[in-house]
Amino acid sequence: MNNLQLPEVTPSASAVVTRRSVKRRVDPIDALARPLGSKRLALIAKRTNAAASTSDRNAVRIAAGDTLLASHDGTVTFLLRATCYGLLMERTQRQASGMRLVQTMVFHDVKSFDLWCAVEPLRFDDGLLFNKLEREGHAAFAIHV
Repeated sequence: MNNLQLPEVTPSASAVVTRRSVKRRVDPIDALARPLGSKRLALIAKRTNAAASTSDRNAVRIAAGDTLLASHDGTVTFLLRATCYGLLMERTQRQASGMRLVQTMVFHDVKSFDLWCAVEPLRFDDGLLFNKLEREGHAAFAIHV
């Protein structure tokens, strides 16, 4: 008969080829954020305290019969007070950097108040606040007539 030899099966080498270890360099953007320095933390705390104190300051200034009107973001506020001399109005405009412009005006009659309202740029920026301002101003004049 045939003298055939069956091939001998040898175990194969590992199917995964091992490469030498390569470490991925970590990008600075992927790294954890550095902790804030003491100066930056102090500045954040100061701004937080300043925002809290301005709301307290507005609460202290408002007396009985006064009206405080503010825009939705708080950058513009109006304090209206009816006095025996006319309508006292304090307009405060705040900027994000902490600067503030305060204007105080006294209107002796409705006509002067309406003239000022006609040139106030707020009527284009925040129409709802401007309408409230006109209504409250006219109501204050009606009280002291």
